[in-house]
Amino acid sequence: MINSIILFGSFFLFLAMGIPIAMVLIVATVSYAILSTGSVSLTIVPQRVIYGINNFTLLCLPFFSLAGNIMNHGGITKRLVNFAQAFVGHVKGGLGMVDILVCMMFGTVSGSAVAGTAAVGCLMIPAMKDEGYDAGFTSGLTACASCCCPIIPPSLAFVIYGAAAKVSVGDMFIAGMIPGIIMGIIMMAVVYFMAVKYGFPRAEKTNWKQKWEATRSALPCIGLPVIVVGGIMLGFFTPTEAAAAAVLYALFLSCLVYRTVRWKEFWKSLMDSSIDSGSVMLIVGASYLFGWVISNEQWAVKLTDFMVNLNTPVAVKLLLVNLVLLVVGMFMDSAPAIMLVAPILHPALTSLGLHPIQCGMMVCLNLTIGLATPPVGVCLYTATNLARCDFKDTVMHALPFLAAMLAALALVTNVPAVSTFMFTLMGR
Repeated sequence: MINSIILFGSFFLFLAMGIPIAMVLIVATVSYAILSTGSVSLTIVPQRVIYGINNFTLLCLPFFSLAGNIMNHGGITKRLVNFAQAFVGHVKGGLGMVDILVCMMFGTVSGSAVAGTAAVGCLMIPAMKDEGYDAGFTSGLTACASCCCPIIPPSLAFVIYGAAAKVSVGDMFIAGMIPGIIMGIIMMAVVYFMAVKYGFPRAEKTNWKQKWEATRSALPCIGLPVIVVGGIMLGFFTPTEAAAAAVLYALFLSCLVYRTVRWKEFWKSLMDSSIDSGSVMLIVGASYLFGWVISNEQWAVKLTDFMVNLNTPVAVKLLLVNLVLLVVGMFMDSAPAIMLVAPILHPALTSLGLHPIQCGMMVCLNLTIGLATPPVGVCLYTATNLARCDFKDTVMHALPFLAAMLAALALVTNVPAVSTFMFTLMGR
């Protein structure tokens, strides 16, 4: 008990001091070791950090990050916007639906919610404001819609969870399509309801020639998820090989087909991907060090025993797990949070009879929702800056869409078929 207080007490103390999360994890672990044992060999720190990132599956991270940056710098987002607007822009509140659809399609390119908020928001937020949408509504919608990005494959969150919980990343990719689509559809229904109630504007209806031009321009962009997910499903690629293929396809598309990426943009893509991947890898390694202590203290075993022996229905247990994860997601970024909770919760949830992939969907969706939840929802702050509005307005307008995401989470938690449908379809 005292050891737990030392570890988590130092963790939250350093976190409140504004120390970067990777350093918090390392310093908290060292503090625990020194205060609980009286001495520690500091050589264990780099050893465990390097051991944590020495994982072949984690090569997906820099590859997918590079593919997303190349396609983003290549003007892919603009083509996706035109494609979505050609088909649903004329519906009541259609521009808001376009925002959600573009975020969903951008997720097949990037897999990062923050990148989705920035890339889609730069185009959609000014466009919606010009059409008469409230600035707070545009920022709240974009922040929540971008949470589809880490759920629709390829997903960086799934890569991290697979490495932490020893679950197939390829299976997570296959399973993530249905929950991501459901989340987007529910949010689009909320937009339509609000559009009818408050009289949101709509764009002019496009003719079939304009629809075809938008489709023709965006169709090659949609080839990326086909290559990644289709290649994994058909057994052509491992997830890491699929990530490398995604980079080659992004280069082919942006440099040869669209010819929008030159050496300057390519170099910036390399630099951005290196910084993003390096920071995530450091967090992964530090989280492994932190998780090593958790493993030694056998907290995963204790939590599993507690949940199995808890005299309540399984639905109540899952509700408690969701509440805890939502609170964690409010204060921590999804990457370190996944690394921390996955080794503990995965055995506990599977002991309740949940499918391992359903467990992964629950954890990743919970912590992804945290990216658009105050007080530390980074997507909310990013969208607020783009919309140039008060943070309070963004939060208030985001609440209906947070409720929509929680509805999707409830389906994932209580209806196993939502996560396992693709496996059933494939006969696995």
